[in-house]
Amino acid sequence: MRQVLRTVFIIGLIVLESPFSAIGQQNFLPGFAGLMCCSQSDPGIYAVAYGWGMDVRKVADRNGKIHSFPNGDALHLKAPSLSVTVVTNTKILGGNYSYSVTGAVCNSRLEIPSIVTASESQPYGITSTYIQPISLGWSTSWADFIAGYAVYLPTGKWTWRSRNNYGLGMWTQEINVGTTIYLNRNKNIHFSIEANYDINSKKRGVSYRTGWPLTLQGGMGVNYGNQDKLLSGWFGVAGFAQWTTVRTKYNSDLGPIDGSYAHIYGLGPEFVAFKGALAFRYLIEFRGKSNYVGPIWCVTLTIPIKKF
Repeated sequence: MRQVLRTVFIIGLIVLESPFSAIGQQNFLPGFAGLMCCSQSDPGIYAVAYGWGMDVRKVADRNGKIHSFPNGDALHLKAPSLSVTVVTNTKILGGNYSYSVTGAVCNSRLEIPSIVTASESQPYGITSTYIQPISLGWSTSWADFIAGYAVYLPTGKWTWRSRNNYGLGMWTQEINVGTTIYLNRNKNIHFSIEANYDINSKKRGVSYRTGWPLTLQGGMGVNYGNQDKLLSGWFGVAGFAQWTTVRTKYNSDLGPIDGSYAHIYGLGPEFVAFKGALAFRYLIEFRGKSNYVGPIWCVTLTIPIKKF
């Protein structure tokens, strides 16, 4: 089975605890996609389970200066999710039509509030819901392509400046396009890059509007084993870059961390096994502005339910 369900669930994070004011976080969270992220699965129904985590120990202010939490504290974020993706045989503009729905829970959420300590934790709660009503996939002898539209629903509990939020209090529309390019005839060396552009609404009941980010993600990898056998897969280096293209707007200054134009980068190894069914990636974030900084890990398990 070829990896991938482009059901990249992307939930934003939760309440970052620090003596500073944190940044306005995105619904789109880098780290849920990597190698072969722009290759659509074969027609069928798939269930995808995600395990995502991040150890936040530092935060970058609007000038890129890194601040550590007091007393060496850290915020251990976790966000498991479950997605259902349907890839059909229906053709639109020559590409296979697919759609997906993703729901998730989280134990906290990076947002804008001032924070007291980084060591507090919360019970799990429902966060944003990701719905992709249309995604198209094309495949050629030398490359695969995808294009889609999705929306994040503000289903998580949210109150302005609260320390106990699970959502972000805003709608997000997302457009994505990408390609996986095969670098040799056997298709066992590949490079993937996907662009995601998010358009955020104002937060519910306030004038704050989180900036609109452009995110590039993907990576370069090489296959191992006989791709027709279960004990096969690929490995390589995955990464992302995220920039705010339309500035964050609010009618007052929320402190030295919150900035109009946030950005962050990440890079690390990825290993995929069992013909793409199980994937693990570990990304180190760096060169951030108005952003949290910490290692991200993500485990993905793809289970085919029915083939068409």
